[in-house]
Amino acid sequence: MNTGPILLVDDEPVVLRIHAAAVKQFGFETIIAETAGEALSLVRAYRPSLVISDVQMPGEGGFDFVDALERSGLKMMPVVYLTGYDDIDIVRGGLRAGGDDFIIKGGSVERLRNRIAFWLASGFQELPSDLRRRALIAANALKGDHFSRVEDHLAFDGALARRVAGMMRRELEALPGDYGARLIERVCFLGRLSKLIIEESRAFGDFVRFPDYVIAVMNILKPVWQRELWPLLTRFEDWACDLRFVCAGVEPLKPFRDYDWFQDGLER
Repeated sequence: MNTGPILLVDDEPVVLRIHAAAVKQFGFETIIAETAGEALSLVRAYRPSLVISDVQMPGEGGFDFVDALERSGLKMMPVVYLTGYDDIDIVRGGLRAGGDDFIIKGGSVERLRNRIAFWLASGFQELPSDLRRRALIAANALKGDHFSRVEDHLAFDGALARRVAGMMRRELEALPGDYGARLIERVCFLGRLSKLIIEESRAFGDFVRFPDYVIAVMNILKPVWQRELWPLLTRFEDWACDLRFVCAGVEPLKPFRDYDWFQDGLER
């Protein structure tokens, strides 16, 4: 678990105090900013492990702040947007700017704590860029009569996780019992898992919740090498940019000696 400070960005002091109290229950240090400019300076100085930012602020808002993080090469942590508006346009703007998660203000503090706990413990440094792109495409395709509440669309789908876990279990059962003992086998497992989750995803919320589904399936399957999978998630973006990782997801899992394309310089 990352134990760096958590940056809270909001122009309302009362909101900042409430959220700071929630964060401190986890025992983490908090730093606060009331403007986007101040927040950018604090990121440079403290390199927080997580940012929780309001969307609507006077002057530069949360989207401007995260966009500036991206352009400055400083976004190396998850960003959770807080918004008082249950509006699909907030999701579209947040995804375009580089946000990773969304929470509607006015809900329970427990939901905020749960999302903080997830991002700090999951190993993911951000929502993978390909999943952010897919989520944005799906959100842009939504029309007014097909949209209800943002949080309804972002709800975790346990059935999706169970379906993917069933598929992965059947593939693992067909392999030697020591499959996964080698690093390369775990990388191929993660590639295949990612592909199946994407194939089962439909709504923009499914793509936004991709990291949740990865963790959920791993917790359902509980492979003996599960602990060794967590470090791979911190470098997920690097894996996803490697064509070999993409190829690993295309076909069912197999003994590594059969992955000729991996060893032969991506000839296939």
